[in-house]
Amino acid sequence: MYKNKQIIINNIRQKGFFHLLSANVLIQVVAFASQLFVAGILSPDDLGRIKIIQTYLSIFSIIAGMGFNASTLKLCSENRTKDEQVTLFKSALFFTVTSTLILYIIILCLNFFHLFSSDKLIQWLIPLGLFPIISNSLFMVFVSYFQATKKIKLMSNLTISNKLIAIAAIVILTYYSGIKGYYVAYNLSFLLMLLVCIRVFHLSFFKSTRFNSAKTQFSTHWQYANKSMFANLLSEMSAYVDIILLNFFITNMQQIGYYSFALTITVVLRLFPGTVQQITTPYFSTLANDKDNFIAAFRKYNRILYAAVAITLVIALLTVPFLIHWIFTGKYDQSMTYFPLLAIGWSLRQLTQLQSGAIFGLGKIQYNAYISLISLIFNIIVISICLHYFNLIGAAYASILNGLVFILSSRYFYRKAQQEM
Repeated sequence: MYKNKQIIINNIRQKGFFHLLSANVLIQVVAFASQLFVAGILSPDDLGRIKIIQTYLSIFSIIAGMGFNASTLKLCSENRTKDEQVTLFKSALFFTVTSTLILYIIILCLNFFHLFSSDKLIQWLIPLGLFPIISNSLFMVFVSYFQATKKIKLMSNLTISNKLIAIAAIVILTYYSGIKGYYVAYNLSFLLMLLVCIRVFHLSFFKSTRFNSAKTQFSTHWQYANKSMFANLLSEMSAYVDIILLNFFITNMQQIGYYSFALTITVVLRLFPGTVQQITTPYFSTLANDKDNFIAAFRKYNRILYAAVAITLVIALLTVPFLIHWIFTGKYDQSMTYFPLLAIGWSLRQLTQLQSGAIFGLGKIQYNAYISLISLIFNIIVISICLHYFNLIGAAYASILNGLVFILSSRYFYRKAQQEM
């Protein structure tokens, strides 16, 4: 048993898991600390505005990117030659530049007619807050390429060096310029990450690209990109539909701020599961034609995932309320009304990370879309009812119900995908 555990740990280390996990941990710890610092500077109202804009950014980034980062990950992680991988990567960059620019222009036009929010400051901030749909979407294509070609150490080193600089800028500019400074720094951080990624390649790498020839790669990308875009879009909407509904139905921006702060803290519960999915997805894709080894690998890492989620949830429930009260001297105590419920709901969703990665690796991306669609419809109905009868606390309770529905539907479609191998 001891030797088996050693073998498992060695396999995990060789895949770059601990390197990526340590990088993610450092990034998230510093990012989380900066978010606490920002929360201490800004009012709960501004914190609510940031969460609303970030939710729009998450949703529109998926639409703008059109799933080309996911198709890059899937196609470049398959058994292809180096030249084929590079060609697919370059074409994905070209498609992403085109789609993100078009959507950003459309967003600016819609915002002119105040369609995203009735709040004047949100309307003013949207051009700044949603500009990363261009820079971040391009950055995610780079990340997918590094991930697909298993350059995990390079990916983590690039991310950590740039994130630390970005976080420092956010803290400094928020301190001096408030919420406006926050978004100036936010944009600079994405642009910096993008420039460093470009610098990794020689300039001739991009100059030699014949973008006209990239059109021939569209159908190859699109067979995975369209399914992934809809799957991720539905997943993001089902996860954050509560914030969207609050934006339109709750007028008290301060209470939205308290709820948003509690939701922000749950990021600590997503760190380990997210790292597991980043590492395993390309390997599941490689094992897609080897059913026995695929199932064995899934079961092994899924047990680790469940144990990690349970442990982090217990630690968070026991320590977070005390720490938040101590750090902010009561400023965000009202957020702790929502936190335990949101923590349980989000922990339930994290149990499906490996199943989602396995389904993706098998090429059954449409199943992830079905899972998210079921969750979205259920969430809209339940949250709307709970908001009507129980106000904001109802939305927090609804997150637990949604987590359960998400697990059940994910398990069903994973087994279906597995049977079709």
